Amino acid sequence: MNALQRMLEDYTAQALQPEPGERAAVRRAAAEALRRHALPTRRDENWRYTNLAALDALPGFRPRAAAAPLPAGLLPAPLAGYGRLVWIDGRARPELSLPDPGLAERLGTLPAAGAPDAFELAGDGRFGLVASLFAGDPLRLRLSGAHDLEFIAITTAGATAAYTDIELQLAPQARVRLVERQLGAVGTAGAAGTAGPAGAPGALCCARLKVSLEEGAALDHTRLQQTAPTALYYDTLSVTLAAQARYSIVQVAAGGAQARSSAEIRLLGRGAQLRLRALATAHAAQVSDAYVSVLHQAPDTHSDQLFRGIAGERARIACSANVEVDASARGARVLQSLRGLIDGGTAEIDLRPRLTINTDDIQAAHGATTGRLNDDLLFYLLARGLDPVEARSLLKWAFLGEALSAIELPALRNAAERATAGRLMDAPAAELLAAGTTP
Repeated sequence: MNALQRMLEDYTAQALQPEPGERAAVRRAAAEALRRHALPTRRDENWRYTNLAALDALPGFRPRAAAAPLPAGLLPAPLAGYGRLVWIDGRARPELSLPDPGLAERLGTLPAAGAPDAFELAGDGRFGLVASLFAGDPLRLRLSGAHDLEFIAITTAGATAAYTDIELQLAPQARVRLVERQLGAVGTAGAAGTAGPAGAPGALCCARLKVSLEEGAALDHTRLQQTAPTALYYDTLSVTLAAQARYSIVQVAAGGAQARSSAEIRLLGRGAQLRLRALATAHAAQVSDAYVSVLHQAPDTHSDQLFRGIAGERARIACSANVEVDASARGARVLQSLRGLIDGGTAEIDLRPRLTINTDDIQAAHGATTGRLNDDLLFYLLARGLDPVEARSLLKWAFLGEALSAIELPALRNAAERATAGRLMDAPAAELLAAGTTP
């Protein structure tokens, strides 16, 4: 029996439990879509770098029936001025949450959950359906005005699976800052980057986030993925932008034995803007795979995408960035920069920039490079008295700085820096991390 068949079997057993009609309908729609379309495979071009066969080794897919205790020291300190919502093993934990004023009353009047969209029905967003199938406490939230929010999902060491399913609607002119953290506790698994004892994977962590920005809305979104080193992590992000909406995202991937991030961002209204900064660091046998599709479907839309990745030892990092510009998207501007750094061993980095342009009225630039540390720069630092380890760490830190510096909150930037540094073969200079800033 393959992974999908066992998923659907676990869903059938779970469906015997009573739950609200709307939630049951969402699960049925997800199950039907998975039966019809199946999971992606490595034969799918956009999934060739992710070992989906690891799913077959999982013992099961049903989440915990009850909330697990919070591991000591795993919940980060609150961010000043931010409301907080917490999930442990996919279960909401109100006693750990800190709703901001005006948010609590909105939690009882959520918009109806939507049906699976085209991105989820296609292979690239298919794991969003898996999250919808099993998520225990989904969240549907409409925000107006200004909000600072933090979503924290923690997977404990004893969990076999954890799922979150979140839909956000930003009303016209809303201003929201969102911090999203995926964290994991280390259990009895093997060394970082391995699949645990006897090659067995840890928990399956599956996250779905669907966001719609209405006219003039703005969302500043920071994502930190720091799941346990044995976890299989899959997240699905779907974003739509109306006219004059602005979406800025910083995404840091620094955890999991295997991590896959799938995103589709559609610029539907005139003047919609996207700014994306993403980085991944991996070592040992980790795999970090990112796919992002940006669709310009209206005039005067802008997108600026930057990716930086460092892979060491036997790790593999992949990034596929696909931009499509419709004929109707006159005056579009597209910037795309993908860079990877191979840090020794048999590490591999695969970068695939793709632009499909169907209008002549456009400004576009893109580039992708993969290589090793610059010998000239390394010699320059060594000639000025730095030891080799320190010189290498400084060059790698400077390479990542363009993405890390986009995180505005000092406490969050420092957390991202420490998570990133933990996946480098040479730790950065201690004074850089202590200062909480990037060079």
